[in-house]
Amino acid sequence: MKLEVFAEILNKLKKQSDKEHALYVLDVDLINFSDDYTSVINILLEVYYGKEGADWIAWYLWERDPVGDQYQATDKDGNPICYDDKSLWEEVEQCRLENNDEYELPKKMSNEERLQILTMIRNGL
Repeated sequence: MKLEVFAEILNKLKKQSDKEHALYVLDVDLINFSDDYTSVINILLEVYYGKEGADWIAWYLWERDPVGDQYQATDKDGNPICYDDKSLWEEVEQCRLENNDEYELPKKMSNEERLQILTMIRNGL
């Protein structure tokens, strides 16, 4: 994927998230409306870039400090990575080249597993 296309995708994802957050602040919760859309995008990113690449994209968009220094993430040699759109693109393109795993849909929990989780939450575990 070309860098300019990748950067546009990042920009659109962030803008959509900002819009949803602005509405949430106004007590309009769109999570049930947008959850499937978000899941499709996440699946496509993981299919294309692999799990590691998709994880880097999610970290870059939602977890990193956008005004922090460039050493928030480093490679094995201590060099900064994923500090701007271009460096993120370089990292995930490498992930794409190294990814040999076939994407598998997450396994759905059984009703028994759901009940166990709910029981644990109820009991404060």
